Amino acid sequence: MKQRLTGPLVGQHILVTRPAGQASTLVAGIEQLGGRATHIPFLAINPVADLSDLENIAARLETYQACIFVSANAVHSAWPTLTRHQLWPETLAAGVVGPGSARALREFGVGRVLQPEAHFDSEGLLALPEFAPAQCQGKSFALIKGEGGRDLIARTLRERGAQVDEAVTYARSLDTDAVSRVAQLLQDQLSTIIVTSSESLKLFMNAAPLNLVQALSSLRILTPHERIADIARSLGFTKTIVCSGGDDGILGFLQTYNEPSITDAPGTGTL
Repeated sequence: MKQRLTGPLVGQHILVTRPAGQASTLVAGIEQLGGRATHIPFLAINPVADLSDLENIAARLETYQACIFVSANAVHSAWPTLTRHQLWPETLAAGVVGPGSARALREFGVGRVLQPEAHFDSEGLLALPEFAPAQCQGKSFALIKGEGGRDLIARTLRERGAQVDEAVTYARSLDTDAVSRVAQLLQDQLSTIIVTSSESLKLFMNAAPLNLVQALSSLRILTPHERIADIARSLGFTKTIVCSGGDDGILGFLQTYNEPSITDAPGTGTL
């Protein structure tokens, strides 16, 4: 897409680090705001070989109080198995952390989607009335997730008296081309990095050579959660910004951006 000559992001070159297939809306939105966006995935999403836990969940899907998906990756990786022998039960609620997962489920025709209104994280999901202690006692929940990650959802539901059946459906690893592609990109006046996964940032920074780490840590980093910002600071980033989650939250923040661009004062602009 040709960059606009007007807009709050004119002169800004922004790196989007989401996995492949998950950045088109954000990239298009940045370009609509006059900025230049480059998408380089930090994470590669790979299916796991053993889906026996997911198959067990699929066999008793209608018995759960809710089926929780920790990400859009969890939705897409689990859906073929969950619906191989039956349609999604109309009465079954699906719980999600963020709007990307909710959108994926609605595209598959799920009617009851439980999603936090503002805090797009595990804490926000667990604060919904459907997951209050009185609603959990003696009930069963399914949890679809990736390998590793936080265990807050499962642990909290069990503390509230629920049974939780978990299934890992995908694994994350550093994209093999990420480091070399970012190293090349730094020659092109990159101003800001958008990071939506603390794991992706840690994997990348641990694999990058020292000169690349130093160059990146001097850039602005925009994240949708304070937890990711904390990780960024621990890795050496000094210019961290936290905005609302999801494409709408990130683009909403960028839409109101009116600080000097890198073309106004190279190396001194702030986002």
